[in-house]
Amino acid sequence: MSEAPLAFVLAAGLGTRMKSRTPKVLHPVAGKPLLSHVIASVRAAGARPVVVLSKESEAARAFLDDTIPVALQDPPRGTGDAVRVALGAANGASGIAFIVYGDTPLMRPETFRRLASLLAERGAPLALLSGQVGTENAYGRIVRDGAGDVARIVERRLASRDEAKLPESNLGAYAVDLAWLRETLPRLRPNETGEIFLTDLVAEAKASGKRVAVHCTDEPEEGMGVNTRIELAAADAALRRRIREGHMLAGVSFTDPDSCPVDADVKIAADVVIDRGTILEGKTVIGSGSRIGPYAVLRDTVVGEGCRVEQSTLEGATLEDEVTVGPYSHLRPGAYLERGVSLGNFGEVKNARLRTGTKMHHFSYVGDADIGARVNIGAGTITLNYDGVRKNRTTVGDDAFIGSDTLLRAPVTVGKGAVTGAGAVVTKDVPDDMVAVGMPARAIKRSDRRKPRGPGSSAPRP
Repeated sequence: MSEAPLAFVLAAGLGTRMKSRTPKVLHPVAGKPLLSHVIASVRAAGARPVVVLSKESEAARAFLDDTIPVALQDPPRGTGDAVRVALGAANGASGIAFIVYGDTPLMRPETFRRLASLLAERGAPLALLSGQVGTENAYGRIVRDGAGDVARIVERRLASRDEAKLPESNLGAYAVDLAWLRETLPRLRPNETGEIFLTDLVAEAKASGKRVAVHCTDEPEEGMGVNTRIELAAADAALRRRIREGHMLAGVSFTDPDSCPVDADVKIAADVVIDRGTILEGKTVIGSGSRIGPYAVLRDTVVGEGCRVEQSTLEGATLEDEVTVGPYSHLRPGAYLERGVSLGNFGEVKNARLRTGTKMHHFSYVGDADIGARVNIGAGTITLNYDGVRKNRTTVGDDAFIGSDTLLRAPVTVGKGAVTGAGAVVTKDVPDDMVAVGMPARAIKRSDRRKPRGPGSSAPRP
């Protein structure tokens, strides 16, 4: 079995034009660092990444898993020197390697596979990626020979008038035979600035009678590198457009796609509708048949099937099937809504579980609580969970009825089938099936919330 390809990911650039203390390759697009997208792409192509960092970008090491070798280029002396450093960390691997920049998040796995296949098809030790990106750019121009291979790359600043008008440019991704690379790389010489350029491999190949294959991508933005905040925004927009299109091809509807940014790790099932102005971030998962938005924000949230979320913010929350949320609700981390829960206008839930069929509407807050099944939480209900030192829990039993403007001072328990009157301030536990009223609330009589109503009947549901 042939050895899996390597992928030399060059991430040692200083990124000075970003004007940032953060290494360039750690700036996010579609919710993940630039470098993460490149590594995911080469891995999807079946390659093993080797990342080249500099002292300035070494903070990126913390975002790499332990299986990825890191080579330090100190000082950075050009792309050719970066590949030399990467080869030193390759542990004598054979076969082929991809070479790609760590600031090109739009590279596709199939493009790497195509570059690899070109080496065999053309009998070439080197294949590069090109694109039709117009003439108003600083990319090197591709000059082809009669066989359709690369004759040479002309740097834009050195190009003649006719060469500058060539529509095809080098996008900076390569596949290379490792044995040939080890033999050829030492022959590259620094330029007047002391840098060694990777593109000089083309001239070395041609001088020795070798072919240099080229793949012209049908998606030229693939090679889009990021050097400024403007280019960062452009890459983010392009990647998010690709992400949305992938979801739509898989059966997801967007009513206004351009208004809905979706992060790379978001998972959406078929037959979901995403309404305008909706933002989906992190590792959000949405089940089939749900409708999200308009103007909803979901961050690291799991939504079951058949749910409805409208004009609300959900972060670190879980919704089982057939849950409705909003408008204007806020689910904070640890919120868990079981099947059929309804959370209405201006409801807020934090670190609390609302069990099956519970209803909570109108300006209520439930934090650090366990709310039973089929509970009705009246308007203005608040769990007073923080005593100034610690967060305390509130427990409400199944089939309870919490009257409007009830204050539940935790730690406190309201029993099954119990009722609190409007404006009650509950400071002591309320037994099962009792009615509590007043400030502070006291139990005054038994509730009939769970009393059977006749043959075959059951307790009334809120």
